[in-house]
Amino acid sequence: MNLPKRVRGHYMCYEIDTEFTSVQVLKSKPFFSDEMKDIRLDMAFDLRNTKRVDGAAVTFFKNLHEQLQKGKRKIAFFGGPQEIQEQLASVSSFLVYSSIVEFERDFHEINPELNRTFFRLSEGRGNFRTLKMICPLCFFEDVSGFMVDEEYYRLTWSDNEIVPVYEPLEPDQNSIDFSCYQVAVCPKCFYASTRLDWFTVIFPEGCYESHLTPENKAKLSNSAAQRRALAVSYDGVDDNSFFRMPREKSASYVSWLLNEFNLKHMNDQQPADGFDIVVSNFMMCKFAAKEVEIDSHMHAAHAWLYGIMDNREYYSTLRLAKTYVYLISVLVAQDKIGDARKLYRELEKDYGGMEDCKYLINRAQHLLLN
Repeated sequence: MNLPKRVRGHYMCYEIDTEFTSVQVLKSKPFFSDEMKDIRLDMAFDLRNTKRVDGAAVTFFKNLHEQLQKGKRKIAFFGGPQEIQEQLASVSSFLVYSSIVEFERDFHEINPELNRTFFRLSEGRGNFRTLKMICPLCFFEDVSGFMVDEEYYRLTWSDNEIVPVYEPLEPDQNSIDFSCYQVAVCPKCFYASTRLDWFTVIFPEGCYESHLTPENKAKLSNSAAQRRALAVSYDGVDDNSFFRMPREKSASYVSWLLNEFNLKHMNDQQPADGFDIVVSNFMMCKFAAKEVEIDSHMHAAHAWLYGIMDNREYYSTLRLAKTYVYLISVLVAQDKIGDARKLYRELEKDYGGMEDCKYLINRAQHLLLN
């Protein structure tokens, strides 16, 4: 019995039917025996249409997990009724997510709970704090990371921005533009990322080791000379204080430029992460000093957005829905209202029924009505 499957992030995702019981287990064993030989990704099971999983299926998943562990691989489940989620969650080694959006968010972004822990242990007492970090590539021990209190700053749509930005919940004359500080940069080798968990983070209680994969470290180390040449072509970058506080507009621009560079030079096992490259280019438009740079980055973002649409199998549900909204925003700005409305109809058809995407539907409606 062959199950429908597709790649989602670093998982091969299998779609389970309405039941997965002893009968289906017996039928699917040869299929998964071949999958274990041929597929080197982590495994995930889509249970959104599943109504029943029995004890034989749980035992099968346990055995599958044991085989995966030998290759340092994981097993995950998402969707399905609460009863099935609790049944699987009783096995401590299983990763169980309530929805596809929650599942996909966990491999695209820093885990929200980990992010809250970082903020709680960070230096300072205000709504904007710093982390002391070690570069995962050159091991420089004085990299600064920055964080905002997400109870105070929330991602908000703005009429002046294409992507949502962090703004305080209440007017605050002392608030900061966190877009300037979202990218952490090593001032020695110029490795840069918005993912603080890809650095080693230093706390009085001990270190949180970098989660950047060995493959990515090797690939990024190989591009170190190119990265340095790019960085030092900008005035002031060699000063160790360039990327610290207060971060000037030029430093903000270079930080997003380096973030884009590193995203393009991660591993060669899969395509570059076009979504985060799009965000980097929109941010570079915000901080660029020259009109020609703004035009160049806007063009690049536009091209990458269409690239995402052409390679949807590599992107998560939420990121695809956001891609529609970003494209609609660009098309509206270009007065291509007919094209924007066509994309909106597709967005509403494919994602209108998903609770996690409703705020994106509302944003697209706002763009078209204003």
